[in-house]
Amino acid sequence: MNSSELLAPLRLNIQQLGLNLLVLGLSGGLDSMVLLELCHQLTQSSAVKLKAVYIHHGLSANADQWAAFCQQQCLKRNVPFEVQKVQLNPTANIEAQARAARYSALAAFVTTPQTALLTAHHADDQLETLLLALKRGAGPAGLSGIAALQPFAAGWLVRPLLDFSREQLEVFAQGQQLKWIEDESNNDNRFDRNFLRLEVIPLLQQRWPAFRQNALRSVAHIQQQQQFVEKQLDQLLPAVMHEAELDLKLLTLQDLITQKLLVRRWLALTGLNPSTDWLERFFSELIQAKADAQPLLELDGYQIRRFANKAYITQVTEVPQPGVWLELKPGQQLNTVVGQFILNVENKGTALLLTGDPVYLVFGLFSLPFKPAGQRHNKELKQWLKLWAIPPWQRLLLPVLVQNNQVVAVIGLASNSTKEQATAFIDWQKP
Repeated sequence: MNSSELLAPLRLNIQQLGLNLLVLGLSGGLDSMVLLELCHQLTQSSAVKLKAVYIHHGLSANADQWAAFCQQQCLKRNVPFEVQKVQLNPTANIEAQARAARYSALAAFVTTPQTALLTAHHADDQLETLLLALKRGAGPAGLSGIAALQPFAAGWLVRPLLDFSREQLEVFAQGQQLKWIEDESNNDNRFDRNFLRLEVIPLLQQRWPAFRQNALRSVAHIQQQQQFVEKQLDQLLPAVMHEAELDLKLLTLQDLITQKLLVRRWLALTGLNPSTDWLERFFSELIQAKADAQPLLELDGYQIRRFANKAYITQVTEVPQPGVWLELKPGQQLNTVVGQFILNVENKGTALLLTGDPVYLVFGLFSLPFKPAGQRHNKELKQWLKLWAIPPWQRLLLPVLVQNNQVVAVIGLASNSTKEQATAFIDWQKP
């Protein structure tokens, strides 16, 4: 196994995507050290730049030594290097949590469409991922395994070694006299992936020598079919959506199988992947709920709600304390849990028609009167919110500007004046 063969997929990615910066997630293990060496060789005769990043999880007492080893190896090759520390909750699923924290930290380095994050996943990782997906009863998306190329942050996530086995990478590493480190946790069978690699897969390979090759061929078939299904769903999805919300009345015009696939695809836009049981709850508790009900489901830190025949995905956010009057003085910045506000920003933000009396920012006082520009009648704010079909859970988050006990603006939504009539403006910078 030579450099040219191993580098072929990455060269193709660089050419097709127009990449000019490669960010390597470097752990110091065999796989990532092979990829470091390959990238170093490639960038020596190319305009493409390379940077390596070590994610420090703090899970091992050796983590500092591993970071130092990676730094030395990068220094030897004159490759820019950085360490990023992440915090983990020891009571949660460590494997899943570490993976999420790792990618979240690495995303900060992928800031342009010409940048790709590289990870050193190989064919053995793909097989382990397939078996783990089978264990948990995953659908086609899960059985598709690890993608060789996908959008990530502002650029791309590329895994150029997926077609090569660990044995092939080790042959290359030994031929290049590479050094690498061994994570002691890789021998801990308490972790599912380690159990598969150390106990299960060797038995399967012993019984059926072509097992890995055949299983990976199945993954390739599933990936092709999944890509086709996703393309079809992406064409159907806009017809059952209103802005970011799912129109449940239009959804139910589809057959049940299509409905379920569309709901999964809609949730996937936010990075959510529900279980089969959760999806059944969506249909029984959300879609089949009474018209005046306000059902709520939770999924991976998000809330899925129903209002006016539409399904909404919302994040759990802190609600401002209602009824507190915050004086907003011209030119001064006012900070709240929903963002920052500045009054008298010239022709920027929400237009206001103010008198010289004090102006207050409040939340939740829906009984105050309001007459929006262009309207004939003065009504209580709660009547306008109902007329505008503002979902109930969003109403407490609406910043309301009050002067002389009357609403002069619901910032970002309605005002007592047009821009031409305005005597002031208020700028809202959301967090």
